[in-house]
This record gives sequence, structure tokens and C-alpha cells, in this order.
Amino acid sequence: MNKKALLVVGSILCACPISNSAISKPIQSTKYTYYTIYGDTPAAIYTTLVKRGPRVGGVKAYAATTAVSSQSGQLMEGKFCSLEDYRFKIDFTINLPKLKNEAALKGTTKTDWKKFSSFLKIHEETHRRIWLACASALEAKVKAIQTKSCAELNEKSTKLWEQMRISCAKKQDAFDVAEQARLLRHPFVKLVLSQGARTSTALAIPKRK
Repeated sequence: MNKKALLVVGSILCACPISNSAISKPIQSTKYTYYTIYGDTPAAIYTTLVKRGPRVGGVKAYAATTAVSSQSGQLMEGKFCSLEDYRFKIDFTINLPKLKNEAALKGTTKTDWKKFSSFLKIHEETHRRIWLACASALEAKVKAIQTKSCAELNEKSTKLWEQMRISCAKKQDAFDVAEQARLLRHPFVKLVLSQGARTSTALAIPKRK
């Protein structure tokens, strides 16, 4: 089996200008979706995991997280431009594998698969936590802007937003790189390797344009 198993985060963040909108402490929602996989041995499970897993930016993945943001609120003209009813929301969708016949697994295979499934969920939830931390930092910077012109506030906040997207994407990539070694040492991956499967790349970071 000469296939690569990939674990990436997919992020789709809507860069909405602040004009007539502003941002408060990030509000978040999370929806979990699942794709079905099959198998009763590590190699068989791995085969369907690679075959049926999501694609992120053209890259095959074990699991994926998408994050869609929206903003609402008001820019109020006056002696100074002020932000009122500032709301910033991120809706996350975390896509994970679900083994159809998990109850049929035995011994070490069952134990290690459960650990691996948990590992994937925690990995994706960490990506969510990174985005929320970035959003909170953005909020603080936007609220610190002082200007008489709402047009200028909008322009500055939009630039801060773009800078946050770039810097946060780098943090996400750095996290995935750091996870590479951990994943290759995971008991389930070792079981897969022991059965002759090849996973030279366990985690891969999609190239960003």
C-alpha cells in the first residue's frame, strides 16, 4: 500500500470589512461531521481512511476543520468614530472519521484505534483553539484603534484582519509540523507500519498561496 496519510486543517475565513460592522469577544459554534470508514485490521482501516478522508486544498487528509467568520455591529460617527454592538462569530465544522464496525475490533487494534480517533479529534480542536486565540487578539487590537474617521477605522481594522489571517495560518502550520513526530510515534500508526503499509508522510501542510 503505497499511499500517503495526511492530516491537515482547512480554514476558510471570510475577510469582511468593518464598514457598518465591528467585533466583540469571539462567539463560536462547532458542528461535528463524520465520514464512514471500514475495516477490522489496522491496514484495512488505514486503506479506507486514506481513500475516504476529506481533501483540503487538494491535499488528502485524515480530518479537517473549516472556520467561517462573520461580523456585525455599527460604526458611529461623532467627535470620534466608535464601535457599537461589535460581534465577531466563528462557525467551525470539524470533519472526523467514524469506523462503522468498531465493535468488531479486538484487543490492541481496538484500543489503539480508539486512541487514534481521540488523537484526531483533539488535534482538530486545537486548531479551533488557535483560531479563537487569534480572533481574541484581533478584537483587542481593533478596539484599541482611535481615530476621528470611521473610514480610517475601517481601513485600519481591515488591515489588522488580513495580518491576523496570515499570522494565524502560520501558527496553524507550525502546530501541524510539531504534530508530525507525535503522529508517527502513535501506537495505531505503528500497527499500520508493522503490517507493511507505508506512511512516509503522516502529516502534510498544504502550500499557501
